[in-house]
Amino acid sequence: MRLTENIHLLRLDFKVKLDAHTTIERFANCVIVFGKKIALIDTGTKDSAADIFDYIKKNGRDIAEVETVILSHSHPDHIGSAAEIKEITGCRVVAHENERDWIESIETQMKERPVPGFLQLTDRSVKLDGFLVHGQVIEAGENVSLKIIHSPGHSKGSINILFPEDRILFTADSIPVKNDIPVYDNFYDLMNSLHRIRTNPDYAILLTSWTPPLTDREEIEKFLNESEGYLKALDETVKGVYIGEESGALEFCKKVILTLGLPDFYVNPVVDKAFKGHRR
Repeated sequence: MRLTENIHLLRLDFKVKLDAHTTIERFANCVIVFGKKIALIDTGTKDSAADIFDYIKKNGRDIAEVETVILSHSHPDHIGSAAEIKEITGCRVVAHENERDWIESIETQMKERPVPGFLQLTDRSVKLDGFLVHGQVIEAGENVSLKIIHSPGHSKGSINILFPEDRILFTADSIPVKNDIPVYDNFYDLMNSLHRIRTNPDYAILLTSWTPPLTDREEIEKFLNESEGYLKALDETVKGVYIGEESGALEFCKKVILTLGLPDFYVNPVVDKAFKGHRR
C-alpha cells in the first residue's frame, strides 16, 4: 500500500498453530522506504522475504537496492525474515542496543520469552551491524528522513520512527490493541510511551504493526483511548488478583484472563510475567 511517494506499508499475514486443534491468524506490517536506496522496517515472520521482495519488484525497484533493515524490536514476528534478507541482499541490520541479545540469539529469546509458536515465526538469529539511538536521524533520500524515538515498554529497546516530511509515525507494537494478547516488558514504561505518542504533534498518519493506517485524527484518538482503557483495565484487575501467594502455576494469570473475558491461550508464562510487572 502506497502511503506517500516514498513510504509504503506491506501487510504480512501468518498463522500460529497453538495445538493440534487451534490455529490463529495474525499479521505484522512492514514499512518500505523507497529513497535513494531501500530501507525496510521490520521483516515479518520467517516466510515473509518472498512477499517483501515481490512488492519491491512490483514497484519497479530491485531487491539489490535494499540497503538497511531496521528492526523496531526483537520479537519473532518482526525479525523473522531479517537473516534471509541480509543473506540475499547484503544489507545492514540495525536496532536499539537493548534488543541485541534476543536478535542475535533466538535461542536465548525463546528460553526467556517462550511465546506460543515461537519457531513457527522465526528460526534464525541475525547479527546486528549497528545500533540506533534516541533522536538519531537517518537520511534516506531527498525529502525523506527517519527520526528514531526510543519507546520502551513493549520491550526495553522498542523504537518508534517518525517520518517528518511525510508526517507519518510508525509505532510498531507500542500501542496495545484492545483485547489483544497482553505481552509487554514494563507496564509503566508502556503507559509513558503511549502518552508520548498521544502528545506528539508531528504526525498526521499513525502506523502500527497490527492495524491499517490511521489517517483521521478522531480515529487516532479513539484508537489511543481504547488502548489506554485496555491497559488501565488490565492494571486494575491485575492489582486486585496478584495478592499473596498462588496455590498453583499461573493461577493469578488465569483469573485475570477469565475476569476480562479474554481467550484461554493468553494464559501463559509470558503474559504472567507481564502481569507481575504491575507490582512495584
